[in-house]
Amino acid sequence: MIPLYSLLLAAALVLTQFLVGGAQLAYSFPGYAMIGLTALGSLISLRREPPVHRLSSGCIATALLLAGYVLVRACFSPNAYLARSDAYLAAACLAVYLMTALYLTQSRYRFWIVGALLAVAVVHAAVGAFHFKTGQNGYLSYTGFYVEPKLNYRASGLLICSNHMAGYLEAMALFALSITFWSRCRMVAKLLAAYLVLTCYAGVIMSMSRGGYLSSTFSLLVFAGLSLWVVRIVNRQRLRVVSLGTAAVLVAVFSILSLLLVQSGLIRGRLNDLAHSTEDVRRFNWLATLDQFKLSPLVGTGSGTHLYYGRLFRRPQIQADPEHAHSDYLEMLAEYGIIGSALALAFLGIHLGAGLRTAREVARGRLCHSPETVCSDTLALTLACLGAVAAIGAHSVVDFNLHIPGNALLFAFVFGILASPGNDWGEKPALLQTSLRGVLAVLGLGLLVSVALKYPNERWANQSRLALRAHRYDEVSELAQKAIQADPGNPRPYFYRGEAARLIAQRMPNFSLSEPHYEEAIAAYRKGLEYFPQDENLWVRLGQSLDGLTRFEEADEAYRQAVAQDPNLGILYSYYAAHQRLIGEEESAKKCEAAAQALGGGAFLEPNIGERRTLSLSDLENEPEVPKQ
Repeated sequence: MIPLYSLLLAAALVLTQFLVGGAQLAYSFPGYAMIGLTALGSLISLRREPPVHRLSSGCIATALLLAGYVLVRACFSPNAYLARSDAYLAAACLAVYLMTALYLTQSRYRFWIVGALLAVAVVHAAVGAFHFKTGQNGYLSYTGFYVEPKLNYRASGLLICSNHMAGYLEAMALFALSITFWSRCRMVAKLLAAYLVLTCYAGVIMSMSRGGYLSSTFSLLVFAGLSLWVVRIVNRQRLRVVSLGTAAVLVAVFSILSLLLVQSGLIRGRLNDLAHSTEDVRRFNWLATLDQFKLSPLVGTGSGTHLYYGRLFRRPQIQADPEHAHSDYLEMLAEYGIIGSALALAFLGIHLGAGLRTAREVARGRLCHSPETVCSDTLALTLACLGAVAAIGAHSVVDFNLHIPGNALLFAFVFGILASPGNDWGEKPALLQTSLRGVLAVLGLGLLVSVALKYPNERWANQSRLALRAHRYDEVSELAQKAIQADPGNPRPYFYRGEAARLIAQRMPNFSLSEPHYEEAIAAYRKGLEYFPQDENLWVRLGQSLDGLTRFEEADEAYRQAVAQDPNLGILYSYYAAHQRLIGEEESAKKCEAAAQALGGGAFLEPNIGERRTLSLSDLENEPEVPKQ
């Protein structure tokens, strides 16, 4: 059964990558279902004698504590729907982790999964090359292939964001590199792996991800340092020669990559941005996240809450929607508090320690006593995992790769390898492994049942979103209603239904025809606000619909609620200005338009990096001096 588990798990990871990395629940649920099926299917092997392999109790304990804390915090988060993504991701990652640590302990089966993931890396790089050359980015989903209407030369592969592709490729490059130098594979396989190293790093270059450039460089240096450390243990006399050779290879690689980088004006521009990294707008997002952290330092504000606290505390310099903090560490700290961050750091530190012990023991116990054996598959996988963790650890400082299911599941597999190296040392903890296998089966059952219950809602909601984007308004209401019937607690179908009705109303030639559509839109928006009262989008569209019915006092309150939720977003003042002009308040409209222009142009510069400045409607009523462009 172990080969079947390996194939099913590989299929789940590959499927999630192909469905835009599972960036939405509608796209992550198919992969989660396969993971749940694999975990539940492990019941077949529950009574069989566990294989002889060492299992780090410290690693397992921190993994269970971290995943358990995320799940419990999600259950007690203020917005049940926003917390759903983290809850499912934590459960799926724990299932992948336990499958890898308990069942897929032989290097052969782990290499099957690595091979499948490397094949995905080639696809990402190939599609990314097309993006980089043509500027036409697109992604694949089970509804077809969607191409973005605007030009964007940053390669993103089959994922939505180029940073996420860089995070995936930089990790897989370390696996290919480790196979090349440390595995016992045949020479043909090693040459292919060497080619894949170049392919992955070429994809990172084309992504133009500055975080990817820095983390790739850092992880390469870490891998080189680990390799030299192993050589020193095995044969100290050869250390100097190997060190010189490693330095020469690194210099050659960086020289070749530098030549490739300077050939493109776009890439040169991104590198120039690195030289001015202190001007990056991410720092303002981080400040907003720290403001969020101050609200509940110990346990955090709850899963998914950065979506609206990032808006509430946004700095004027950021006008894009701050859906994530652009730092996995800070978002973890804000949403899960000091307790969650401490558990995450303990999880990371214990697994890195376990990986280093495995590498040392393989070097001393196998390579030192077998002069004819200079390679080890266990060592190759361990060094690759340590390098990959270094890559994602560095990249997570400035991006949110671990909030993307496709990449998070990859690292659940990586940490599972570190927790259980798959060697035959130590006593066999039969009782512990049997208990954990039972936990895995229960987890798989829970994941399957939960996905089965929630998937219809997410599927219909996503279909209504796509119909709205395609201007098929008649379909939107029907699809959204199906989503609502499947799960009334999701606020998104209400928004899509309201948008379709509002846009239909705007097309009507007279008031009598548009009135029922505006009423339908208002009812949908108000229902959505019951489940997501902090959503500025619902408030603004509610205000516009109320304006359509000349219910101006109610509309004014809706606009004020929207601004209260996101006081530094310029477009909200533009919407409010249109409302003010509609009711004849020309002076107020001009003030709002000036504020919108100032915010949109980034003119509200903060005098001090730690000072948060907020524009509010009360300021406008008191006639503040709006900075000129």
